[in-house]
Amino acid sequence: MCWKGDSGPTNPSGFLPSKKEFYRLARELNDFGLEYHIAGVYDKALLGYQEAVRIRMIALKFESYKLADIADLSDASVKERCKTVRVQREELALNTADQQTQIPPLDLYHRSKSRSTCDHCSVKIEKPIRSATWMDEEESKYIDPAITLYNIGLVYQKSDRPTKATQLFSMALRVLPQASHPPLGALILYSSAQALYQAGDLKHAAHDLSQLIYTYSATVASGTSYPGDIVGLNLASAIALLGRIHFESKDFDRAAELCQEVLHLRCSVLGRRHIDTAAASYNLALVWAETGRIECIQESISLAKISLHIFISHKQASQSSAVQTSNIIQVLLTLGGLYFRDESFANATHCLNKALQLARKVASEHPSDPAKLVDVADLLFMLAQISHRQGHSFAALELYHESLQVERVFGEEHKEMALVLFSLGQIYHEVGDLGRAFEYQEHVLQLSRRHLGEQGEFLARVLTIIGNIQNER
Repeated sequence: MCWKGDSGPTNPSGFLPSKKEFYRLARELNDFGLEYHIAGVYDKALLGYQEAVRIRMIALKFESYKLADIADLSDASVKERCKTVRVQREELALNTADQQTQIPPLDLYHRSKSRSTCDHCSVKIEKPIRSATWMDEEESKYIDPAITLYNIGLVYQKSDRPTKATQLFSMALRVLPQASHPPLGALILYSSAQALYQAGDLKHAAHDLSQLIYTYSATVASGTSYPGDIVGLNLASAIALLGRIHFESKDFDRAAELCQEVLHLRCSVLGRRHIDTAAASYNLALVWAETGRIECIQESISLAKISLHIFISHKQASQSSAVQTSNIIQVLLTLGGLYFRDESFANATHCLNKALQLARKVASEHPSDPAKLVDVADLLFMLAQISHRQGHSFAALELYHESLQVERVFGEEHKEMALVLFSLGQIYHEVGDLGRAFEYQEHVLQLSRRHLGEQGEFLARVLTIIGNIQNER
């Protein structure tokens, strides 16, 4: 038995809360979860968000006069719960106010052949959103559910569960009334594209990004916004992620076009000295470098040098800089590789030695993390290649052996080990030590057969070299 009074439906045991009180409690729960989210306590954040969803479901039943599941709720109990949550949220916000905000990674593309952990940073995950308190209850009851679902999706995205995150983002988009709040819809679509990218679904990620870029571009072109505001930066972020997808799909020409757009937008919005502009410069340099075109090398070197200078200056100027030592190693390594291809061996050696010094320092600071040695091994190998190319055989041998020693930390069964052994075999062959040359190439042959089978260009080359060594012995 129920009837509708001034406070909404009631039951015989007393007045139920108004729908306004339900929505107010759901807002407080969302923002309570958000404080835990910001503090990095994701399990408790999830509990707050999930309770907000449950309360909104109760409110929907309430509006439909389905009182069976809520007969034990009174107006006083809901108001008391709302008050308690608000106090807890405010206390949590005070306790975490002094915590250092986690700095998101720079938006740097990674080299196609890289195995460095610093080269594979996760994409920058967006921040959670507070409830739409600037709206009245009637309007916000359609916006707030989308916000909470979006925040839950961000928790899953941060917890390396991108597939689950995409499901929540899709739910948030379905809940959000069409065209009711374009900025929120665009933000959800961008995070959905990020999660799809993280899950390896590049096709659907590119589709979402193309749709988003069209929306942002239309907004800018309409005159309601301009590239100097937040829309311009959001457009740049969407284009940058689409460029990353084309880059990783080996579509370097399209990736270069997109990277140029990003660089232009960020220069217009942020200026040339901003670290995000420097990141865009580096990405364009890397894309041009990966095309393999000789005519692109000098321009790539110029862009990479600009990025390096800005990164170093920014890191030296601030302890809380977004620039990490690993980012500087990454740029130095790329720049050294570009100089090597340009046969500017002195500049290449200078860059790689600086990177090696930094990489060794990072590895010494993390002795229990073998992954920090990856850059050390790769840099030693590249320095050995430079010495080898210049005909400094014994200097190259020393560097290859040092690289081999580091590679053994990661085990014997990986392709980089085979490349180092192959290079050692080549040099021993060149200096006339046929016994060692044969020994190393035999080892390479065994590794190659285990990992490549009996096919492949590299395996055929190794067999030819072994045959030549046997003929010379």
